[in-house]
Amino acid sequence: MRLKLLERLEGPVKKLKKNEHHITIIIALILAGLILLPSNASAIDVFVNPVHSPNGAVLVIVDGMGSSYIYPEFMPYDLDGNESGKANLSNIMSISESGTRVLDVRAPQPSTTPGHSVLTTGYSKANEDTVGEMITIFDVIRKHDYVCMAVMQKGDFEEMRAEQDAILFDASHSIREPSIALDYKLSCPNDVVELMQEWQNNSLLGEKEGVERYIAYNEWAIGASDAIASFMCENHPDQKFLLTVNVGAVDLAGHYLGSEQYLYVIEGLDRDIYDLYKTCSENNLILIITADHGMAFDRTEMGREVGGHASEKYAKTLEAQRVPLIINGPNIRKDVISGTYGQEDLAPTLLSGLDVMGVLPCSDGDIIPVKEYANLRVIVDSPTEVVLKGDAAVASASDEDITFLGLLPGNYTILVSSREEYINLNSDQIVELHISRADRRMVIATVMISVVMVVGLLAIWKIMRE
Repeated sequence: MRLKLLERLEGPVKKLKKNEHHITIIIALILAGLILLPSNASAIDVFVNPVHSPNGAVLVIVDGMGSSYIYPEFMPYDLDGNESGKANLSNIMSISESGTRVLDVRAPQPSTTPGHSVLTTGYSKANEDTVGEMITIFDVIRKHDYVCMAVMQKGDFEEMRAEQDAILFDASHSIREPSIALDYKLSCPNDVVELMQEWQNNSLLGEKEGVERYIAYNEWAIGASDAIASFMCENHPDQKFLLTVNVGAVDLAGHYLGSEQYLYVIEGLDRDIYDLYKTCSENNLILIITADHGMAFDRTEMGREVGGHASEKYAKTLEAQRVPLIINGPNIRKDVISGTYGQEDLAPTLLSGLDVMGVLPCSDGDIIPVKEYANLRVIVDSPTEVVLKGDAAVASASDEDITFLGLLPGNYTILVSSREEYINLNSDQIVELHISRADRRMVIATVMISVVMVVGLLAIWKIMRE
């Protein structure tokens, strides 16, 4: 048997010896290619320090709740310059004390549809049309395998509904006769859709009248949202999600009931929101509380108090423009951030809180530094070594798209080939670097070596078969 095997190998061995010189050259080229060829290009993450990325987020948009009425730093005034009352809150302020409260955030367009459009695109001039045309937070996080769901009593225009995998919404926008509808796609888990169908038919309004009906209207939205978030965490623990919530009765109370009842409805929401906060806290979720716009008050000739925010006389007031922004989550620091920010800053800040280094190309907003750490994404023209140096960190990796996570705020130097880039990092940043011509020639040489390697391997294969 051994002799037969040697006889069968004799032919290929003679062929190899015959082409020994050519094969030696080919193997040398292949070895050189293996040495010089970089690793395959793919986006990679480098953990410089541990990060505490959340499993998702719940974004609560309280329609018409102005920060002038809930923040202790502000005093609201009506259009005649008289002091207005303030809401007495315990839960919302407690949530803010264990997270970050941004002091002065202003809505560029203090109206419901534009406000929701700005919040979800990060573009200060957005409207319902641009939500359908621009890249939104929903588009970005869906690329990172998130499911997008919503419970909305207002702000649920067609383009907003189209961005959701599933949405419960009030098609009538009416507290008197609400008409809860459900839209969903196959991308939403079936059991979640079934749960939302249950809430579609579950009304907490009953026979309640007056201001108590307004409070119950909000209670339904918060209760449905808490049930969906709890269900997702229990039954789909590995599925990240964003749940967008609009509670609409605060705005309606401001328009129709006057400032006193407006504050009473806010206080009712404060009582109802604790369970949702607890669900988020116990399940590694970010909770964001904000508003699409605020509310200002005026008196008619008959002495009746009327609230508004969109028409010119209301829209120019701080009471209509200033909205709260409270963020609580596993990676959010405890702080009160001063300075003036725009409503357009929420979208990039939300992505930052989720540790999603995606791009909102139409956004004119900035990331508010609410996290305990910062991430840095470096994008170069082609796979190459990127070195990051700082007072508290030194890290490197070879690729064309690298994200360094868990960086402490401070000054850093990015080294790419012969280029140095200096940055001050206090929040997430994306840096794009273009390599020099000399570096490009190296890349071209690398590609040529790759081609030689492939040709060499094919040549050896052909020789072995002859």
